[in-house]
Amino acid sequence: MELYLDRYPPPLSAARTREPEGDHGRQQPLAPRRLPVERSLDLHGLTQEEARLELGRFLAGAQADGVRKVLIIHGKGTHGESGGVLRRCVQDYLEADRSVGATGTPSVQDGGTGATWAVLRQRSR
Repeated sequence: MELYLDRYPPPLSAARTREPEGDHGRQQPLAPRRLPVERSLDLHGLTQEEARLELGRFLAGAQADGVRKVLIIHGKGTHGESGGVLRRCVQDYLEADRSVGATGTPSVQDGGTGATWAVLRQRSR
């Protein structure tokens, strides 16, 4: 094989475009935290029951539209040990919803503890 390659070397363009071994054109998936937020919902001023209903509608619509990551703005509430009432309500809802995968607190510039991001699971077809 070496003799053949010495006589007939590959063109330079082929050598430059060659992929590293083991990486066959696959892109590494983004970590949930790094996915871009595609939709957001602001729950300020709602009661717990209103927030649950609105959150359910929002998540169902987002998943139906193929949205991958959402941001729910609930506010910081009281600054006690448990945080705000809506924050706890949103977190409990997201934990129980089977369409939701990973969740977390966004960076300070994106709302910090006054918001929660959620990655929606893709529906099987």
